[in-house]
Amino acid sequence: MPAQQGEQVFEWFTRGARAGHRSDDTASGLGLALVDQHLSRHGGAVWVKDSPSAGARFVVELPELQR
Repeated sequence: MPAQQGEQVFEWFTRGARAGHRSDDTASGLGLALVDQHLSRHGGAVWVKDSPSAGARFVVELPELQR
């Protein structure tokens, strides 16, 4: 994933340059935006990092549940 897309992938309706190249072009670009929104509402976060084996690594962080 190009570095400039690191933050853009979490925006609503954003799709990568290779969207639709693996199968039918039915993606809407909502998946990562929904992940980001849900995590934010629960005090968490998600971000993207380079993967040592190419591609991208998505990191999800949630706070510890307080009982």
